[in-house]
Amino acid sequence: MPVWFGPEESPLFGVLLVPDAPTRGAIVLCPPLGLEYSNSYSTFIQLATRLAQLGFAALRFDYRSTGDSFDRTADGSGERGFATDVGLAVDFARTTGIAHVGMVGMRLGANLICVQCGLEPVEAVVLWDPCPTGRSFLREQRALGAFAGAYGAEERADALDLPRFKLSPGMREEISGLDLVAGPPCSAEAGWLADKVLLLTRSERIADRKLAGRFDPTRVEHREVAGQPELLDVRSPDQTVPAEGLATVAGWLDRVMPRSGHRIATPISGEVTVRIPADGLGSSEVPGGETALVRERAVWLGPAGLFGIETERDSGGPGPACIFVSVANEHRIGPGRLWVQLSRVFAAEGSRCVRFDINGFGNSPARADRPLQPLRSIFGIDDVLDVARAVSPEDPGNVVLFGLCSSGYQVLEAALSLSPRGVCAMNPSVVFLPPEMASGGTMDVRRRFCVPQDLALAAARGTRAAKWLRRRFPAFTSRVGRRLWTVIGFFRNGPGARLGDLARAGTYVLLICNDHEVQPFLESGVSAVRRAEHRERLQIEVISTLDHGLLPSKDRQQVTQLILDYVRTRFRKPPEG
Repeated sequence: MPVWFGPEESPLFGVLLVPDAPTRGAIVLCPPLGLEYSNSYSTFIQLATRLAQLGFAALRFDYRSTGDSFDRTADGSGERGFATDVGLAVDFARTTGIAHVGMVGMRLGANLICVQCGLEPVEAVVLWDPCPTGRSFLREQRALGAFAGAYGAEERADALDLPRFKLSPGMREEISGLDLVAGPPCSAEAGWLADKVLLLTRSERIADRKLAGRFDPTRVEHREVAGQPELLDVRSPDQTVPAEGLATVAGWLDRVMPRSGHRIATPISGEVTVRIPADGLGSSEVPGGETALVRERAVWLGPAGLFGIETERDSGGPGPACIFVSVANEHRIGPGRLWVQLSRVFAAEGSRCVRFDINGFGNSPARADRPLQPLRSIFGIDDVLDVARAVSPEDPGNVVLFGLCSSGYQVLEAALSLSPRGVCAMNPSVVFLPPEMASGGTMDVRRRFCVPQDLALAAARGTRAAKWLRRRFPAFTSRVGRRLWTVIGFFRNGPGARLGDLARAGTYVLLICNDHEVQPFLESGVSAVRRAEHRERLQIEVISTLDHGLLPSKDRQQVTQLILDYVRTRFRKPPEG
């Protein structure tokens, strides 16, 4: 059940999962921050499901200025903002009438529990891979961004710009002050965190061993847990859910929490209306300026019941609806919350906006007749079409589609069938081996933008020589396959030509790419691209250094401005008079 709670001017978004049987207690799940938040999202969904099966109500939530929650206001930007949000989540859980409350925090989420529970103890706490200090977290995140090639020397020196997470000075100060190493977090003076405490650390980290020594072994149970590097220290979509960690956390809570239960009063707050800055993108910590009232509510869309968040202004307005598609195996917020920010700014200007999760990812269920689908499944394209029909049933084409990477590809494919008012694709991944071909079949006829990877070697896929070439020279064989795709007769039907088809059908297309991602479009159908550009319906913006996943904030800022100009120019009626 989606819920909003907390202060009216900046409510927090959460999902409360309630068991069918009498409830033993509530478990508040406190996520990490930054890139670790996105990587662990699916893990927390699976943990909440396990806890509900054990008879617990599980509350997942987003801190203010993260996820689907609203941004901090000027009054909420103090040094304890994140820790205050943890307290708000516990208070909300108690409003259900539940007597027994436990908490699980991962990484900085665990540190925040240590701060908040010193003021208001709960019955059981799991500290899952806590950060020794907030400063160490900031250093690790900057190093991760540098390793991924997302930052130059100037950005690496700026602690405020982490991968997919732009910190305000107040947030930086609060995180830097989260220190579990300086002194014992559990002491008689500060108050115990809980009656029962489980500390899970990584076996490979020396700092974690020192951290464990800071806890009183008579009050804190300590275990080492595997799987955290594979979950957190990678880029999407390579993260792996830690099965051992999930089983350990759920099993321990099942053992230490009371078993008697009762029915709870489930709070209903399925939508919220909030006054936000009219531009939707300015710093919410700076008071002043024009504001607008926007309403957000949870929606389930299409025959598959895809989960989404709808944002619109109470007074409504002209123009097509804006649909934002989740990226890769992440959920609906987009890179660095870009979909959330754009939804709110366009809603403030009068557009109806929906951001949703592809089937089987985020909060959307897998399709009833299909298991969890791989990335770039053909059913992801069906999801986009279903949502367009649900959002604009009288005219499904009266929408603007937005996607990045895999969803950039999906919105382009859907646009060919839908002929929408507009489509904005950022770094769309069109060169890949479709799942149906990877399993030995042929490419689905509905794929018209796709350039099958390794097509040049497809006929010899089973030969030893082809396998050796792909293993030793993957980039070269990919280029050969793409070139052969063009040369042997697909020139007129390549991605570039398909862009021309969209433009001729009346769709305004905005393509934002780096040098690498734009090549498949320029290598096929170049004349069609140029003809479409001449008709002013196709806009191609090449940003040479653009990170594929928009990790750095400077890349998101560039892309944001291009999108704002695109929507306001193409789909906003000029004022009369």
